[in-house]
Amino acid sequence: MQRRCSTRAVIACFCALLSEYAAAAGAPTTLPSTYDSAQALRLLDATACAADTQSHGVEVAQAATPSPTATPTPLPAPNMPGVPNGTLQFFPTPLPNTTPAVTPPPLPSTVTPTPSSGPVFLTRGPQPSPSIVPAGQGIPAPTPYPTGVPTLAPGQIGVVSDEVAGNVSAGHPGDAIGNVHIFYGTEEIVGDRAHYDGDRTVTITGHPYIVDQEQDSVLFADEIYFDVIDQTARLVNGSGASRQGVDRGLVHYTAQDLHTDASGVGHGQHPFLTTCEHARGGYHVTGKNMVVIPGDRIIIYQAILWLGAAAVFFLPEVIIPLRQVEAQRTRPQYFPDVGYDEYEGFWIQTKYAFGTSPYYYGYYELNYYTKVGVGIGYVAFFQRRNNRRSGNINFYRIHDRRVDETEVNLTAQEIENYSKTLHSTINYSYQSNYGPLTDVPANETLTFSIAHQTQQDSQNYTFTHSAVGTESQSNALTFADAVQFNSHLSNSLNFSMTNDEANYGGYSSSNASATLDDVLSWTTKGANYQLTWDKSYARVPSGDNDIPQLEIRPYEFFPHFIFPVSADFTIGEYSEPSNAFATQRADLAFVLGPALYHVFGSDFQATVDVNQYAYGTGDLKASITQLMTLTTPVTSHIVNMITYNEANYNGPAAVPFEYLDQLPTQNTKGAQDQLRFFNGSAYNVDLGFSTLFDARAQPVSYQVQVSPSSNSVVLLGGSFLPGPGLGFEETNVQFSAPIGTSTQVEFAGNVNWDLQRRVTDKIVYLTKTIGQCYQIQALYNEDSKLLDISLNLLAFPSQGLGFNVGQGQSVIPSNLNF
Repeated sequence: MQRRCSTRAVIACFCALLSEYAAAAGAPTTLPSTYDSAQALRLLDATACAADTQSHGVEVAQAATPSPTATPTPLPAPNMPGVPNGTLQFFPTPLPNTTPAVTPPPLPSTVTPTPSSGPVFLTRGPQPSPSIVPAGQGIPAPTPYPTGVPTLAPGQIGVVSDEVAGNVSAGHPGDAIGNVHIFYGTEEIVGDRAHYDGDRTVTITGHPYIVDQEQDSVLFADEIYFDVIDQTARLVNGSGASRQGVDRGLVHYTAQDLHTDASGVGHGQHPFLTTCEHARGGYHVTGKNMVVIPGDRIIIYQAILWLGAAAVFFLPEVIIPLRQVEAQRTRPQYFPDVGYDEYEGFWIQTKYAFGTSPYYYGYYELNYYTKVGVGIGYVAFFQRRNNRRSGNINFYRIHDRRVDETEVNLTAQEIENYSKTLHSTINYSYQSNYGPLTDVPANETLTFSIAHQTQQDSQNYTFTHSAVGTESQSNALTFADAVQFNSHLSNSLNFSMTNDEANYGGYSSSNASATLDDVLSWTTKGANYQLTWDKSYARVPSGDNDIPQLEIRPYEFFPHFIFPVSADFTIGEYSEPSNAFATQRADLAFVLGPALYHVFGSDFQATVDVNQYAYGTGDLKASITQLMTLTTPVTSHIVNMITYNEANYNGPAAVPFEYLDQLPTQNTKGAQDQLRFFNGSAYNVDLGFSTLFDARAQPVSYQVQVSPSSNSVVLLGGSFLPGPGLGFEETNVQFSAPIGTSTQVEFAGNVNWDLQRRVTDKIVYLTKTIGQCYQIQALYNEDSKLLDISLNLLAFPSQGLGFNVGQGQSVIPSNLNF
């Protein structure tokens, strides 16, 4: 049986073969001459070839005739400002590759002596003919230990080429010629020729490059010097490209003295980085030095952001992630945001990320406001390697020069895992009153909980302290216990004690309370039964108690009735401590419907809710609510929907309980008619009419959406008040439209018809795309006199600021949500 495998899957299979031969104390010295690892930049398809490696062979179905191997040749590099000519390689997606045929690995045909140290050289040979087995004889069993072939020990280096020149044994120089591939760790070096000096250095020439087979990253160079002992590579005029974590295009970078260590991490001086295919018309970043962690991030130190030929920002550190942002818990900005608002003046906001380990990382926040001062923030996440402890902290401090006060926001969390079933959590938050037009006292909250959980039961102890300045404070201790006796029976017990104190304007109050709540649940094939005991004790009592309550919810109730019917029966003893009243209560609740009918091309739907209450005092009361909808398509572009709702109440509204089962004193009914005109996405008009059957005219609502083109839209919405001196009051207007080929403007505002059609509450968004590489986005809010300008890289759209019609944005750090 044959499977179609991607070339990169074949590479994975080939590496598996090398490992198996190494474990068997022997390795074949011939490999397919058509193998080319430039395809390693394609996605792995290990599943498609997993079954084919079980017999030391890979069968691949090829649609085209096999052709000779072509040497991978990078495209020439364009000249860029500040970059030596020919040092940066640009490649359209996909990265450079050839399309050779792939054949199964041949049996060993030649033997190359294995040096006592250094790389193992393997040569490719022709595919041998299958062995002929005489009639009547069985196929001989394969030999598990090949003789006379080199052995690959763990961590050893394999060199695969078309031919080997010279004696490549220990201490003797030699050359690998033709389609050279050097395998070490998770990296692979590809070139036309490799010279081994017999000691520790292999020099690779002929358009060489390094492929990170797992992370889709590649490094190009004029020459590569590979140290076989340290397993490090030094690149002459090195450059690189990666598509990891990039939604559009590639990350291109180059640096002087670019080299990689044994783990594949790259280091270089005077880097140049961009995600634009034409950096002169887009942006690029230069710096003093650079660190490239494949599959994780690129870090540039002492970075300068260039827009075209203009230097715009200097940043101590810029981090470009080589992974999708959904996997990140921090979202630092690449470049500062600048803007102005009436409250804080002109400002600049920046975030600097730190940490290359998943056990400790985060970012610093530095904001400067001309009217307020400097704000400093620190956000960090940490975790022990054994996962016993983890946590995070978010701190922000700003000194308001206008009132000479320092405001601080802080949240912190720590989680401790004592065992698989026992853990504790500590949360603390403190927030000052920094923000526009804010005059709220500082508040703080501290929560400590310890929980034990197994598959059958769980216990949780929690202490909570909260305070708002000196005006109020509260302390609470809770205990929760849940037990699953079996698949049908469970119990949940909750106990809490609370102490509250308040002091507002010289008036003081305090209260202490305790609550016990227990719910026993029993599930059968026909119904669910819940027995509840809920009682509270308080210095100042309030609310009601269930002592106890039994609730029965059948799964099916009259299952063969003409329309669906569901029921819920409740009976129990209830008390109100505030007025020392207690009595029995029963509630029979039914839901009839929804009933669905199709009549004369219209869809009709109706639902009725019925509640019947009975009390130990002899009182009876009931409520009936109903909702009916009739939807009628008038034409293919017109739809009318009529909705009718009605609520009827019977019996005493406010007795016998003061808090329980309070019903309105008047019956209500109303009807709405929605008329919709539409034509696909070209336009949509909704008109809404309503009545309360009280002989009073109700407002007529309207909503209009028009799309003149695929990338433009106009929205209008509001209401019309019928009657003398009324009419239109305010209309909300929103639109989004292109200006030229690379600029989009969005607007939101309200037209006030009573103020001579004045437009108020204006918000304007402007997005300018440059070089199909990055966007400059500007936001203006008239109410707060806010102007915000930011840079959004199209290669990382999920990390940039996205604008939408009708949605504003606050730049004040009034909360500390992660």
